[in-house]
Amino acid sequence: MIDRIKHLWAHHRILLTVFLAVLVVVGFFGIKTYSAMIYWQDPAHQNQEIEPWMTPRYISRSYRLPPEILGPVLFLEEDMPIRRISIGRIAADNNLTMEELQTRIDEAAAAWWAELARNKP
Repeated sequence: MIDRIKHLWAHHRILLTVFLAVLVVVGFFGIKTYSAMIYWQDPAHQNQEIEPWMTPRYISRSYRLPPEILGPVLFLEEDMPIRRISIGRIAADNNLTMEELQTRIDEAAAAWWAELARNKP
């Protein structure tokens, strides 16, 4: 095995380097995907009570709501950078308490899931 690697290094250095780089990139994204899957499958992270530090993307994943449903609930326009704004800031900008915002999200989630249940074949 070591002789084979030495041979590849001696005769195909660039190809071996590119192959190893691709393995590292695939491994990185594979681990990242797997860890995200494990995180969001945990019931403790589903339908969490909102907190000021959360982002719309986090809430979208926690409640399994598409952005086109959650956006209007959080007063977001399509061109807003949703990754950089927190729920606390959204609440403050719209003169809402966290409880009022939580109620809006809960109602939107209930309506979305009811709609999906009605349209299920």
